[in-house]
Amino acid sequence: MKNCKTRLTSAILLTGVALAQADNPLEEIIVTAEHRDYSISQTATSVSVVTASQLASRSALHLEDVMRQIPNLNAASGASRNRYFQIRGIGERSQYQEPINPSVGLLVDGMDFSGLGLSASTLDIEQIEVLRGPQGTLHGANAIAGLISIQSAQPSHESAHQIEIGLGNYESQSWKLTSTGPLQANLNYRLALGGNTSDGWIKNATLGRSDTNNIDEQQARLRLQWQADGYQTDLGMMTVDADNGFDAFSLDNTRTTLSDEPGRDRQKTRAIWLRHQQEVGDYQLNAQVSHSRSDTEYSYDEDWSYVGIAPGWEYSSFDQYQRDYRGQEIDIKLTRTTPNGAWLLGVYGRDNDEELARNYTYLSGPFGSRYDTEYRAVYGQIDRDVSAALQAQLGLRYENREARYSDSEALNNQSDDDFVGGKLALLWQVNDAHRAYLSVSKGYRAGGVNTNVLASIPTAETPEQTALLQGQQVFDAETLWNLELGLRSLWPELGLSWFNTLFVMERDDQQVKGSLVLPRQDGSTNFIDYVNNAASGSNTGLESELVWRAGESLTVTAALGLLWAEFDSYINADGLELSGRDQAQAPRYQYALGLDYQINPQWTFGATIEGRDDYYFSDRHETKARAIHVFNARVRYQGEQWYAQAWARNLGDATVTVRGFGSFGNDPRKFYVTEPYYQFGAPRTFGITLGYEL
Repeated sequence: MKNCKTRLTSAILLTGVALAQADNPLEEIIVTAEHRDYSISQTATSVSVVTASQLASRSALHLEDVMRQIPNLNAASGASRNRYFQIRGIGERSQYQEPINPSVGLLVDGMDFSGLGLSASTLDIEQIEVLRGPQGTLHGANAIAGLISIQSAQPSHESAHQIEIGLGNYESQSWKLTSTGPLQANLNYRLALGGNTSDGWIKNATLGRSDTNNIDEQQARLRLQWQADGYQTDLGMMTVDADNGFDAFSLDNTRTTLSDEPGRDRQKTRAIWLRHQQEVGDYQLNAQVSHSRSDTEYSYDEDWSYVGIAPGWEYSSFDQYQRDYRGQEIDIKLTRTTPNGAWLLGVYGRDNDEELARNYTYLSGPFGSRYDTEYRAVYGQIDRDVSAALQAQLGLRYENREARYSDSEALNNQSDDDFVGGKLALLWQVNDAHRAYLSVSKGYRAGGVNTNVLASIPTAETPEQTALLQGQQVFDAETLWNLELGLRSLWPELGLSWFNTLFVMERDDQQVKGSLVLPRQDGSTNFIDYVNNAASGSNTGLESELVWRAGESLTVTAALGLLWAEFDSYINADGLELSGRDQAQAPRYQYALGLDYQINPQWTFGATIEGRDDYYFSDRHETKARAIHVFNARVRYQGEQWYAQAWARNLGDATVTVRGFGSFGNDPRKFYVTEPYYQFGAPRTFGITLGYEL
């Protein structure tokens, strides 16, 4: 086994460990999302890593194309793509009028894009790291469940250029251009441009169109890197222009919709960041500052139908949410390596401004709100060698969070909260093959006000509705304790690695997303999202990842996630006793099994099967996502300068449900009887990717 800090762009990997070329058996990846870089086998965290080679082998365009291979990572759609992520069953499922405090952090080159899932493009990405469990030391309030860190590829001092195009069914097209090399002796650059379009797999019978749920995304990345003795400075810029459609729900629960006003799922992001690393005597200084702005639109045809579908019973409604996000961050830390370990100290600040303009048929005029949050934190970490085989790790973070909310309904709210999180871990080198760790960590998530509930109180049509709304105005902060026992096993002589983690998570004042369904006199429904607190909940399970190089030509990979996520004590707003019931978005198992077979130096064949258990879409109703088992395959030809890859996903055309409702009726033809409704994921898709490298 060799430890290296190369990011292994040519390795074959599923999650966790990279395999290098035939003459270099087992080579580990470096996890960069933590405060210090660690070899993955030496981390005291349950972490999965997806490298550039794996993204290329899957012809992935977005994180959602590879996420099913990552244990205990799930997502909710309700839009053109998966926008909200859950780790170990914890995370948001949607956002409408309410501001949210994310449970799963999403970082792109160190910048916080939590809740902005369209930012998770895989264009020119070096690796994706998924850290499971609370990251109270690392990222504070926005990572009570875990963290997804996406790192773009670094500039190179050697010139390299690549052009790639892709074609697929459903009128799918993609293109990519990357270029890297030196500009002068100590200055290197990397430029990546790319885009992808698709009609999507929805047909709109009312409008006679097949592109109302389309994908239209363009991205660009530019990085400059200065290097000299003792320091390195990186400047990065990123743009995302997504103009996707949202027309996904059918009254008939098919991929044929009836809407006459299809919605949109748009995001325009501009971001810039500057990172500096420098040796100062015996210390290492790391600093990053960034600024980002994202303008989004999320809109949909609320009635999912057309005027005239059921005269006398129908209603017609359109809802639109336009948000303007601005974020500024600064993170400075000082690290020192000592003969028996290392320590670091850091300070962090983030300012987020979020403005909302909502245009809704049932509002007398546009609704506007502003939500400003300020985070100030100090943190530290000590790694100490207790003995030759035992190491201790202690991390602490103190964070102050100020939030200010105001809206056009004259509602004003302010909060000022202090939080403390951290982790204590012991790492034991059992022998040459096995390394174990035991850790306990604490995470937190801020409370808040259910502004949509408050704004809806004046519209209540009965005293019972008023009382129900008044009882759900505020919610408290949540804390989470996490206990993990991990075993990292490496057998280089067998070409085998196997990582396992057992975890127990206890949630206090657990925040739960619910919905109030208030019928109107005209037969329509006022559907109000809100957050309240369950008394407690527990999330227990296992994450296991294996890579086996069975020979020079064959690599087998496997991943398994087991999860038991239940409410210990919870009565929801309708008075239903949910104690002992599974939490939403928490499948009890997830798995992935794959193989890569190199037929000869030019030809490679790969296949995977991925699956998960069924799970509840919401804590309010009984509607479930169906269990799935999905087959994927690919064949790749690699020439000296050009390559071609044919790929297919969901070969068996399994029905995949990615969002669901079950607490209201929306079909006037059935007199609005309550029934489940589903959004369907991708059916069978296939295509070819061609590339040329200079």
